[in-house]
Amino acid sequence: MEIPLQAQVECTDGICGRSEFVLMDPLSDKVTNLVVREITFPNTEYIVPVEAVSETIADTIQLRCSKAELEKMRPFVKTTFVEAKMPLMSPGYGGGMGTYYYSHMSLQI
Repeated sequence: MEIPLQAQVECTDGICGRSEFVLMDPLSDKVTNLVVREITFPNTEYIVPVEAVSETIADTIQLRCSKAELEKMRPFVKTTFVEAKMPLMSPGYGGGMGTYYYSHMSLQI
C-alpha cells in the first residue's frame, strides 16, 4: 500500500487532517506508522499505525478510527537528530574496524 504525503486524511466520521510523514523501521525498511496533522487548532500531529489505514485513494487516506480515537493516539514530537556510533568493517584497510555516524529522528514518548 502506498501512503501519499500531504494527502487529506479521513476518519470514519469525517475529514481529520493531512498526512505529514511516514515512519519506518530502519531494520526491516518497512513503513510502520503515518504522522497525521490535525486540520483544527492546535494542529497536533499523531502517530497512526499503518494497520489503522483502511485504504488510500489518489490523494486521500481513509482510517479505520474516529476523530476521537485519533486524538487518543500518541502525539508525534519532532526532536533533534541523534548520533549513534555503528561499527564499519574496512577490508580495504587491513580489516580494521572503523566507525560512522547514523543520524535518525527520534520520538519523544
